[in-house]
This record gives sequence, structure tokens and C-alpha cells, in this order.
Amino acid sequence: MIKERRVEIDSLRAVSIISVIVFHLDKSFFPNGYLGVDLFFVISGYLITRSILNDYKQNNFSFFKFYLRRLRRIFPVLLTVLIVVFFSGYFILLTPDFKKFSLSLLTSLGFISNFYFWITGGYFSINDELKPLLHLWSLSVEEQFYLFFPILLYLIFKFTKKKNFFLIIIFIVSFISFAINIYFISKGHRDPIFFLFPARVWQFGAGAFFAFFPYFKIKAIWLDTCYLLAAISLIFFNFLFKISFLPDATLMTIGAILILLKKKNKKNFFSIIFGFKPIIFLGLISYSLYLWHWPVISLIKYISIEPINLSHMIIGVIITLILSVMSWKLIEQPFLYKYSNGRLIGFICFSYLFLILFSSATIFSKNIPTRYDKFPNKLAESIGTRFYCNITEYIKFGDTYACLINSKIKKDPNLILFGNSHAHMYGHAFKSYLKSSKQVGIVAALNNCLPFIDKNISTNCLKKAELYLSSIINSQNLKHVLIGLTWYTDEFVDEKGNLYTDTNFEIRKKSLNLIIDILKKNNKKVYLIGPIETPNENIASNLSREIIFKNKQNYNLFRSSINFNQTYLPVVDYYDKKLNKNFFQPHKILCSKKKCFFADQDGAFFSDTNHLSYYGSMKMITLFNNIKE
Repeated sequence: MIKERRVEIDSLRAVSIISVIVFHLDKSFFPNGYLGVDLFFVISGYLITRSILNDYKQNNFSFFKFYLRRLRRIFPVLLTVLIVVFFSGYFILLTPDFKKFSLSLLTSLGFISNFYFWITGGYFSINDELKPLLHLWSLSVEEQFYLFFPILLYLIFKFTKKKNFFLIIIFIVSFISFAINIYFISKGHRDPIFFLFPARVWQFGAGAFFAFFPYFKIKAIWLDTCYLLAAISLIFFNFLFKISFLPDATLMTIGAILILLKKKNKKNFFSIIFGFKPIIFLGLISYSLYLWHWPVISLIKYISIEPINLSHMIIGVIITLILSVMSWKLIEQPFLYKYSNGRLIGFICFSYLFLILFSSATIFSKNIPTRYDKFPNKLAESIGTRFYCNITEYIKFGDTYACLINSKIKKDPNLILFGNSHAHMYGHAFKSYLKSSKQVGIVAALNNCLPFIDKNISTNCLKKAELYLSSIINSQNLKHVLIGLTWYTDEFVDEKGNLYTDTNFEIRKKSLNLIIDILKKNNKKVYLIGPIETPNENIASNLSREIIFKNKQNYNLFRSSINFNQTYLPVVDYYDKKLNKNFFQPHKILCSKKKCFFADQDGAFFSDTNHLSYYGSMKMITLFNNIKE
């Protein structure tokens, strides 16, 4: 273990936690502040490796001692936070939100919450801000590193003592991880590399690789100043700018390594930064700060509904600081240095038993006692229920992957739902149709891209759409192609980057007709899903909380259909004549002659501002009955 405490590491930790807190308070303040977590990963890789190497040099390494130290460092304050937030969530959250919170708590206890949050949403949307344990995805990634890395080092030590061999292995593993990032970035899939451990290995690996090198000291003050200024500049530059084709924190990682490698030179003016005691103290309590800040901010946002104001921010920061100092002094330090192993294990076992028992009871109970009315709870049930592909259903397709539905039936897929998220959102109904008709199908989502191949929202989207279309054409078994899209998208580019604005649907019609004709020429039956009116406000999340926390009583679950009719009826009539029954018209299910509905007394039809919820999607099952062999 490193005996000398390095204040520059505490300072880096302080920079990390401050950036993350500011980002979580208001993304517009510091859009790249979330990269502070990446600094933690690099520091962890460096310190853990130094600690293990030091123990090996002294013939003093044991897995028991290593993992016991991790238990003391991580578990007591984590479990304290989880218990407090569990009780807070029970009194604040609507029942559906509390059930989801309880499931996220269980995955956090198992240190697999990064998988859970990846599968159930993401990190950057408005709904994600209302998940009190979302920040624990990074702790799960850290724990996965703590679990596997010491074992890897141990196995290598058993094989050889040569330093170069260690460095080669770590470099190769880190390079593969970095390459995974490059690949997924090029394909437009950033969620997996944000959440999943294999894509984060390169940051731990960077720290681990340079932990094998001794500290060095630069004697010339001017050179030391330039060196340190360059390292600090890389970190702060990366907080302001990212290189689009590289992992977001590439420059920051280099800057952090440069700082970790060099001994502090007290004569260097910039070293004053690393001696500022308030900053050092924030670094000391950074773990408690990280654990507390997000539940506090998230629950304040949950209650306030509107973007939190300056008063809320100040209150949140003060509460976070008080809780963090208390937990650092009363929980972290005593369990780390004072309490016996028996007391540690007893506290961990009791806390785990309590949290698992009550979280499980919450998840499986049908009648959780709640002080809230039935209707807002019904609305809240739709939050986050848009269709997601099960991780076990992914198949290679197009330039990345698609979702194979109903694969238990030993048949080749003969239907594909193709388009962007506004095709994907019909996935629940599509899946139900496939099961009832005993067929196998594919959901191919282009993420933020339209299915058009002549004009799209970016040149990258044009390439992606072409690859997916080619895959559909070359798949002999796929006989039925269902196309869905965001009909309200009206700005496009061609392959040369020229900009177009489609004010009258002529560009969209031309682009749609092009892919429809290509598919038909390749003996595919084509179905087109028409437009729907979207609420453009998050009824499931916002209205459910407004009824509770603002006592809102006058609200509409619909909008006049005048705007929809004026905007879309001409193009609806066009495709109704062109495709007849092969043109699906979901607006007829959600709209009457005068009104378009977004919810009813049994729940919200939309999971967010514009995507159908499970409840809304299942209302569309009848659309798929028009699919004929």
C-alpha cells in the first residue's frame, strides 16, 4: 500500500467530484462535467496497481487482505446511503418509481447496476435524472475491476516476474478496450461503451500500466512548470471539448497520467493548486460526496418537477456536504481504521439482509402502502416502458445489430420492423403479434437515423440506412418490411452535406417512395406506419408528479386534432391511396375527429415526450392484423 499520501491525487479527486456535481445540478452549466467519473477510473487503476505491486514486493499480498480492505473502504458508507435513500424513496416516490428504484437497489447491491441502467434507459435523458441510484453504475464498474484485476495480476505473477510481460498484457487488454470504443463510436452506439466494463477497461488499464513506473522529478523549474501546465490543460480542455471519433475522456486520461507520474515540486507555482486545503479535503471525502450528491439532487428534481432553481441547488449542495462530512467522519473513517472485522462483517450482512428483503418485498408486492391516489400511480407506470431489446435477443444486422423477436420458434424471421425510434416504439405490439401468430421477426432500429438512403439527418445516417437496407434485401427469408419514422423531422442533408428543409412533405415522400420501390423490386411486401400526434411533454412523469406535489387538478389528457389534421392529413391521404391496407394509421386509434388522446384513466400512452409506452404500444396490436402472407 502507498504510505505517502499524495495531495495531487486528492486534488484530482476533488476536481472529479466537483465537475460531476455541477453537471448533475444543471447540465447546461458544465456539459462535459460527467467526465469527472473517468478521472476516478484512471486514479483507481493507478492506485490499486501500486498497492498490489507494493504488497508483492514485500511478499505480503493476499486476496483476503486486498478484498477486506475493499470491503472496509466501500461497503459501510454505501450501505448507509442505500438504507437512508430507501426510506426517503418510500415516502417521496410514486409506487411504480419506487418499484423501479428497488430493482435498481438490488442490482447495485450485486454491483451490476451498470447493466441494469444500460438496459432500462441511459444516462442523459430527463427521465434518467429521476433515478436516485443512477450514479452507482460507475461503482459497479469499479467493483468489477476490483474483482478481476487482482486475479489477473496474480495469475501473471505465477507465470513470470518479468515487468515487460506485465506491461505487454496490460497494454494489449487496454488497446482492445480502446478499440471497442472506437468501433462503437463509429457505429453511433455510445450507450454500451458508457456503461459496460469492457469498454472502460482502457481507463483502468492506463492507470495500471503507468503504475509500474516509478515517480520522476523534473529538476528544472521552467520545464516542470511547462509539464504540469500541459497536464492540467489537457484535463480542463477535455472538460470543454471532446474529439468526436475518440473516447470522450481520452485527453483527460493522458493529463491525469502525466500528473500521477511526476513527483510534486514545491517550487513550482502551479503546485500551489495541489496544496489548497479545502480542495484536498473535498478529495478526502470525495467517495461520500459521490454517494450522497446524486440521490439528494435527484429527489429534489423529483419533487420540484421543473428544472431546479438556484435556491434548490444551494440547498442540495448544503445537504450533500453535511451528509458527506458526517458519513466520512462517522462511517468511513471508523470502519476503515477502527472497527473490528467482526463488526464490519456484521454490519454488512445485516444491511444486505435488510435491503434485499425489503427491496424484494417492494418489487413483488401488488399492494404497497402509498399515500398517493391511484391515477397518478397509473400514469407513472408508463415511465420508461418504451420497447427495449432484450440483451439476449441481439443479432448481427446492418452495420451493427438488431433484435430477434420470438426466437424460441425454430423458424427463420420473415418480418422486420425497420426505422428509427418511432418504429422501435411499436415493438411491444409487434412482439405480441409475432407470438400470437407464431412467427419470428426482427426489430432493426437506426437509433437517431431515418431509413432514407438519398437524404437523411446526417451523412453517417445515409451510410447506416444503406447498410441496413442492403441487409434486408439480401435476407431471403424477410418477406414483410414494416417502416416507421418520425414524420415531423423536416431537415435533411444529402451525401454531399447539402442542407434541405421539407416544408410540404415532398422530400419525405420522395425518400420514402424510393426505399418502398427498391424493396418491392426485391419481392418484399412493404408496410408503412403513419404519423401520430405526440404530447411533446412528459405526461407520464410530469403530470403524475404535478398532481401529487403541486395539487394540479385541472389538466387535459388530450389535444385538439386540428393541428394534426392540418399538418398530416394530406400525406396520410396520399399513402392511404398508394398503399391501401399496407398503410397503417395509428392516429385513428389515438384520435377522434376532434381530439388526440395521450392518456386515459388507466395510464399514459407515451413513456416520454414522443415515444409510445407499453400501454400505448399495446393499443396498436390491431394494426399488425393487416399483415398477410
